[in-house]
Amino acid sequence: MSEANPELKTAYQRLEEAIDNVMRLEDFQGVMTEWIVVTSTQRYEDGGITQVGTLVPEGAGAVPYHRLIGLLDYALTRMRAEVARDDD
Repeated sequence: MSEANPELKTAYQRLEEAIDNVMRLEDFQGVMTEWIVVTSTQRYEDGGITQVGTLVPEGAGAVPYHRLIGLLDYALTRMRAEVARDDD
């Protein structure tokens, strides 16, 4: 994230506060140490391109890739297990 963009910095701070608040309301225990948000957007011009993106703390670099990949892999493994249980 560029230090030259205070609006972006503020938006990332608000996003982290929102994630923390949702976790509290969902009764998560402990202190959030890392987070990643996966997004998908559909553009209807240019033939309907789908774009998948990620939002990470401070825009990038604050959390090493191996930690982010671990978070995503763990979440994906849990989702697959839930889907497998639902198919029974």
